[in-house]
Amino acid sequence: MKINPILFVFCLTLSMAANAQQLKLSGKITFERKENMFKQFEEESGPWMEQMKKRMPKYRTDLFQLTFNTHKSVYLLTQEEENPTAANQFWRVSWNNAVLMDLAQKRMQAEKAVYDRNYHIEDSIPVYTWKLTGEYREIAGHLCRKATTIIMDSLYIIAFYTDEIPVSSGPESFTGLPGMILGVVIPKIYFTIFATKVETQLIDEKEFVIKPFKKSVPMNRTGLFKEVDEALKDWGKYGQKIYWRVVI
Repeated sequence: MKINPILFVFCLTLSMAANAQQLKLSGKITFERKENMFKQFEEESGPWMEQMKKRMPKYRTDLFQLTFNTHKSVYLLTQEEENPTAANQFWRVSWNNAVLMDLAQKRMQAEKAVYDRNYHIEDSIPVYTWKLTGEYREIAGHLCRKATTIIMDSLYIIAFYTDEIPVSSGPESFTGLPGMILGVVIPKIYFTIFATKVETQLIDEKEFVIKPFKKSVPMNRTGLFKEVDEALKDWGKYGQKIYWRVVI
């Protein structure tokens, strides 16, 4: 039987694409979370501020790893910013979040640290109203589409997801797009979270766990946000920035 060469190449291409898609159903993603420290203090001036800028890097950089398969993901801190000034206690709010998503059950667990108090969160996975755009960029070797949303009425979020990894998850609590989120930009708090490496591999179910922080207080997301908002109500503009760190 004579085989049409064009049809053969077409079928081979489809087969290779399908196999590649299968290879990206589980693995590990390294994320680099960067915060512009100078921007945090741009409204401050004087000798004290100039001395602070000399001691700290422009960006605070922390590394996280997202381990995932088709039904679960876990996001954990792997390397904290080493510069002691950039790791100042004032900004150590939700800096080391651990987040476990059960995508099949639509439930989440998280450990969050807010100054001297730790919280164990159990709740449903947050639902975000995403707006897809026609903009694209490459992140960690994957073509990503831009999407946007607003949370807590005023916090604008930009995300970049790839359908080359058909798992609806991402860093922190961001989910709900038709593919893995590999990039997040939060302009109001000068945060970016971008994948730097994607590794495809089989994942043991035992990896989908988070260790409770010391003396974590059990709470749902609404209770946490209410408690933190109440504690920061007299902190002015800095209180708002701290609150936004907690809600992501």
